[in-house]
Amino acid sequence: MPQVTKTTNQLIISSLYLLGELGTNEIPDAFMLNSGMELINELLTKFAADSIYIPYLTEIKFYMKPGKHTYSISDITPAYVRADRVVDLSFANYFVPDPGYHHIHPNPNPNPIPDPDPDPIPDPDDHDHDHEHQICYPLKIINKAQYYGVTRLTHLNTRPGFIFLDKQPLESFVTLYPAPDRPYKCLLGVKSMIDSLKINDDLSELPPFYYGFLKYCLARKFLSYYPSGNWNDTAEQEYQDYFSTIKNANETDVTVRPSAILSRPEPFYWQNILAY
Repeated sequence: MPQVTKTTNQLIISSLYLLGELGTNEIPDAFMLNSGMELINELLTKFAADSIYIPYLTEIKFYMKPGKHTYSISDITPAYVRADRVVDLSFANYFVPDPGYHHIHPNPNPNPIPDPDPDPIPDPDDHDHDHEHQICYPLKIINKAQYYGVTRLTHLNTRPGFIFLDKQPLESFVTLYPAPDRPYKCLLGVKSMIDSLKINDDLSELPPFYYGFLKYCLARKFLSYYPSGNWNDTAEQEYQDYFSTIKNANETDVTVRPSAILSRPEPFYWQNILAY
């Protein structure tokens, strides 16, 4: 059975179906889609003000900077990594080139033209085709108390072995120990919070419960545009059930637990870090 693709457009269409403003074979017009996107982002802003966040699972890629411990992640304020704020880490890896593999470009350019607007942070996706020729190392995820509660060498630059997440209202920070000695590519499996959405954004990694919640919220919000919509007591009760469940919950766990094979076999000692 083919899987139904979840997008912001499909969310808008589903909410209009729920309200009775679209039939099964009807196609929404531009006004419906544009007003739907406006209402979705109004809802997300209001939810954030009430400390209600919509989580989803994704991956973040970036290059480490030699000697740099801490990296900011945000799409609200200027940050090292441009992405939605992170609230949880499910896994963390970095990649080291395989010393036995030597990549030769098929058409080397002896006189490259300099980039007039170089990006200070290289794009990790530029070298994704070389993953099979790299060695992937896991980073052990620790908490802030484990990081600050031990003796550390602040000037140590080598391959990192540990990572912890510090969540702030406008941005998130990940800190590595030790600081990297080279610009290793880093891959993080994260739970992020949606700050805003655009037309046709992919919502496949949004948990079904939150997708249903957004559908009912958006249909209810559409009533201001379509007062004759079919919003009965049953729909209102369903919305209230969604809202009270989310409002009363401290945290909904949608993380993916890493396999035990990715865990370190040795005890948690800083002395082991250079041997890892």
